[in-house]
Amino acid sequence: MKRSTPLCRHIGGKVRYFRKERGMTQEELAARLQTRGCNITRAMVGHIETGYRTASVFEIDMLVDVLGIDYNALFARD
Repeated sequence: MKRSTPLCRHIGGKVRYFRKERGMTQEELAARLQTRGCNITRAMVGHIETGYRTASVFEIDMLVDVLGIDYNALFARD
């Protein structure tokens, strides 16, 4: 059962988009998050991207920082 935000604000899809735009793999994104103290694995990144897992506020803060994006880009309506 998916536990993501409504489709108009599918954060996971945007995380995937920005990750790929920067040429990062899920493994590389997870590693960069881990170096900033975010205990997240490659599988967890995959689950966030597909909507099977929600991201905590801390994880969202770290994703925005690592991906170099603005919160508005992540939460904008599709």
